[in-house]
Amino acid sequence: MMKLITMKQYMNMSKPALIRKITKALRAMPKVKLARLCYNITKAKLPRLSKRKLLSQSISPKSRYIDVVTTDLIQRTPYVATKKKRKFSRKQLAAQRLFAKRARAGTLRKRRRR
Repeated sequence: MMKLITMKQYMNMSKPALIRKITKALRAMPKVKLARLCYNITKAKLPRLSKRKLLSQSISPKSRYIDVVTTDLIQRTPYVATKKKRKFSRKQLAAQRLFAKRARAGTLRKRRRR
């Protein structure tokens, strides 16, 4: 059984020893896991664009496009406004609560068809 080595012990190891340990682990790893690891490493190197930073970039009302900088290219992507959450009035909320209460109790009135 293998014991977990502390971070301090890893820090005391030489660089070639650490590389040997990592390559041994990588050779034993399946191809799918290696591909996922490679993808995550590559993804981590990409610049981060927060939503706020993205929206604060040039948005012109005429073009409705945003300039998004990716590596060395500038792409023009359409600006899509997010939908606002719908607000219900007090009466609507009260009606919904009453409806839910009746539905739980099983005393909903039958609807008349005309």
